[in-house]
Amino acid sequence: MNEYNNSTSAAFMEVTSRKVEGQDKKIAAIEEKVKDIPANTELLQKVLSSVDGLRSDIKEASLMPDKLVQFSNRLELATDLLKQPPVNTVVHHHHIPKLIRISVGLFMALCLVCSRWYVTSTKLDGFVASDTKYRHLRLDTAHKSLQLYLDQLDSLYKAHPDFREKVLETEEEYRLNFERLQKAERLKTEAQSLEKAAGRK
Repeated sequence: MNEYNNSTSAAFMEVTSRKVEGQDKKIAAIEEKVKDIPANTELLQKVLSSVDGLRSDIKEASLMPDKLVQFSNRLELATDLLKQPPVNTVVHHHHIPKLIRISVGLFMALCLVCSRWYVTSTKLDGFVASDTKYRHLRLDTAHKSLQLYLDQLDSLYKAHPDFREKVLETEEEYRLNFERLQKAERLKTEAQSLEKAAGRK
């Protein structure tokens, strides 16, 4: 057992001595490389002297206290302005001047008024025509029964205020019935033509 311990310690010593020798060789190579690096001490001395010169220049050219106070006041004002968001105002810039817009509006109003005058005049023409026809029927004394019928209509119109609406409803019913009859006639002719076409085949 003692021999085993001696052999292992000898092997350990041999391995460690080889490692140490390898490290020594590496260190010696690094030292040789370091010796080959040129010395830059002169350049470092120049940099240090220029830094010292800058320090002295800064001390000599220090700012005056009142200018420093003004600068700090302006800086505070600028920070206060930056803290508050700017008010967003929208200004509308129209490319059309107001005078042109006003004149266009007046022209449209004039057109509307003129159209109303035209509609009113056409309605008035219709009323005048109806009144003229009524008066002509009244003047025709040869048709006594027609005059009696007109008298009855006048009394009905005076007695019933919704007489006009009833007449309009009746006219609408007649118009719808006429359209229905026309449609039925058209469908009948189509059915006859289809029957003829089916009979030919």
